[in-house]
Amino acid sequence: MNSNQFSRKEIILSYITILRLVNGLVAGTAAAFGIVLSLPLGVKVDYLTLALVVIGTIFVSSQAMIFNDISDREEDKINSPHRPLPSGKISVKTAKIYGIIFVVLALLTAVAIDIINPELYGLTVITAILFGGSLDLYNIKLKKMGFWGNLTIGINVVALFAYGSIHTFLIHTGIGLPWIPIVVGACAGSGNVGREVIKGLPDIEGDREAGVRTIAVKYGPKVTAIIGSLFLWGLISGALIAAILPMFVETTPPLYLASQIIVYLIAILATFLAIAILFNQKPKWAYTTKEILLFVFLAFLLVFIIDKIVRLALG
Repeated sequence: MNSNQFSRKEIILSYITILRLVNGLVAGTAAAFGIVLSLPLGVKVDYLTLALVVIGTIFVSSQAMIFNDISDREEDKINSPHRPLPSGKISVKTAKIYGIIFVVLALLTAVAIDIINPELYGLTVITAILFGGSLDLYNIKLKKMGFWGNLTIGINVVALFAYGSIHTFLIHTGIGLPWIPIVVGACAGSGNVGREVIKGLPDIEGDREAGVRTIAVKYGPKVTAIIGSLFLWGLISGALIAAILPMFVETTPPLYLASQIIVYLIAILATFLAIAILFNQKPKWAYTTKEILLFVFLAFLLVFIIDKIVRLALG
């Protein structure tokens, strides 16, 4: 299909949508969550470093999304023919160049963070390489292995939270390794595995044609919904742990009341989604569920980050 038949606006939108920026924003916010929640009271937030961490993570995620679409272009002809590559709005060759640009941007940003913060000893560069490399390995090989690919995404989510905790631990000497963000990260990783499992429901036909052995392809919608729901309870547990545990830990002050209320509402919404998918596995609802979950993750992380930044600002 010739890209000349599309308007300039359609082409520009394709270059934006292929990045799936919300995914990158959620990933960047996860790393920021680990950093901010680990900060001891009385310490000022380094907003430049925090912004660079979020931007760098978005770059890593963006390159992974581009190479994901390149790897998935055949099944997307069936599952999502409107996407930039199967629709012909972007050529495969151009997409590869576009992806490499974001790889370079991600590495340059990581280097800048480690130069600004020499106490990190290259942690950001190492994390960016491992994070980006594992996502690309997922695109090339692990996705076709079904659940093992889902698990890889979950592990990457945990790694982002862990990066944030280790980042703060290295820069602010004298504090112990902050473990609450890592525990919450493990729960968030579980929730992301659940989301990845549910994502297979709308794509059964195309995945089966492409030989992708998702849980949905192997075991059908009902089993997929049960497994996805079970993993989603990890996210719900993480929200409750992060909201309740600080009440009993002297070094971590509890959330403000407004933040607590929002977290509980988010947990209720996630609970509804975990239960609803058990009763409705139709492609449209499964797609809606995985999209809502992305914003649930983002809202969950932002509540804690904003709460902690306000607390630090007020002293």
